Amino acid sequence: MADGGRWTVVPTRFDGDAIESDLARLPSAAALALQLLRRDIDKAGGLPLSRLNSCQAEGRDGTKLGGCVKTYVPWPDGRYGLVLIAVEHPTRPWGLRAVALGVRHQPRGSNAPTVYQIAHRRLHG
Repeated sequence: MADGGRWTVVPTRFDGDAIESDLARLPSAAALALQLLRRDIDKAGGLPLSRLNSCQAEGRDGTKLGGCVKTYVPWPDGRYGLVLIAVEHPTRPWGLRAVALGVRHQPRGSNAPTVYQIAHRRLHG
């Protein structure tokens, strides 16, 4: 997990209620992709830093996700995204908690929310 004193994997947990709610409105392909990701997380002890990207502090759609990170599901260029926030961890300076799973970019004209809009609503009400 550590390489020369640096982390290469970040402990990761899921907001169970939120992710279950997300899965209820997504196709079974999303559930399968998330299941595979969770297996990778369990095996590695967290998400590799190489799979994390910063969310835009202010998105064109009005979302505010400064300080959040995202990963693609499935990796590396999946249709779905997982938005995570930094949280306290009992044995490390910090960990991650997944707060939203959903489609990264909806087709033009769609009224369905993106994962970024879902995360924004959960974090800012």
